[in-house]
Amino acid sequence: MELIRDNWTKNDYDDFIGELRSYADEKYRSFHSSLIPDNDKDFFIGVRMPVMRKLGKEISKGNGRSFLEQTTDNSYEEKTMRGIVIGLLKTESYEEFLMYSDDFVQRIDSWAVCDGFCANLKETKKYKSEFFPHVCEYTKSDNPWIIRAGLVLMLDYYLEDEYIDTVLECCDNAKNPHYYVSMARAWLVATALAKCREQTMRYIKSNSLDNATFNKMIRKCVESFRIDDETKKYLKTLKRY
Repeated sequence: MELIRDNWTKNDYDDFIGELRSYADEKYRSFHSSLIPDNDKDFFIGVRMPVMRKLGKEISKGNGRSFLEQTTDNSYEEKTMRGIVIGLLKTESYEEFLMYSDDFVQRIDSWAVCDGFCANLKETKKYKSEFFPHVCEYTKSDNPWIIRAGLVLMLDYYLEDEYIDTVLECCDNAKNPHYYVSMARAWLVATALAKCREQTMRYIKSNSLDNATFNKMIRKCVESFRIDDETKKYLKTLKRY
């Protein structure tokens, strides 16, 4: 099927989904769905990510915006493909970038969809300063997936001296008890320690993370290859009981 198109119709999209299903791998579907308990197994087609990225790149060589007008969220792969194409768009303005980003963030319903989208949203670098206050607002949401999106975007693009203090403050205030929010907070602080050691060490010594999240953070630091052994030894002494 030709994926580089000037215009996508509903029939074109339906044909694309048929092609997408031709790449299904049942063993991979069973394995991958087991890693994402947020969705029922039937939500997954079972297409491997290298194939998804290849198809997304082809679509983006044509009219990606027209493709997005036809997309649905009827499967994990369709939702993920939407995110891939958005990540590959060369937006014409910050307003357009924010429109597509906001729309997708509202659709997130699993850690995999969240983290894959955030990692591929490279246009963030183009609108870094404008987008940052909006990312901070994500972390204040009542929706745990939107909070996680904010935290992961910070982890991917904002662990720098200019932003780190605000990033850590947002992380500290994101107190939603959802498991995947807690994991994102722990992951964020551990990564921040590797990139912005001085500021993050100050935060680790004085924070309001709940005990479970704090201990997850220590575990992630200890598992990191980017943190020295002496620091790991010290962090182990901080474990809360």
